[in-house]
Amino acid sequence: MTGDRARQRTYYCTVKQQAIIARRAKKAGMSRSAFMVACALHDEPSGAELMPAPEEHKALLDHLPATADVVTRLMAPVPDLDMSVLDALEFLCRLKTPETDP
Repeated sequence: MTGDRARQRTYYCTVKQQAIIARRAKKAGMSRSAFMVACALHDEPSGAELMPAPEEHKALLDHLPATADVVTRLMAPVPDLDMSVLDALEFLCRLKTPETDP
């Protein structure tokens, strides 16, 4: 055995992480295995857009102040509630769907 032959390995990840990996691999036109190897070895997966185009990058930067303002407002305490909008939303989601984990 030369060691150059690919062999199955086991890696642990959550279901959510696996779904993200599968989606990104599909977008790159690669198998999950090839995608993970390429990412781990810092190769740019063919077909994957890892960085936005320059005009998209500028547009993202132009929206940063407005985005920061929205995030600040979402995290600010709501008067008379003693919690942020995000905390209130999380609370309401927990009421609708109780967690099963302790």
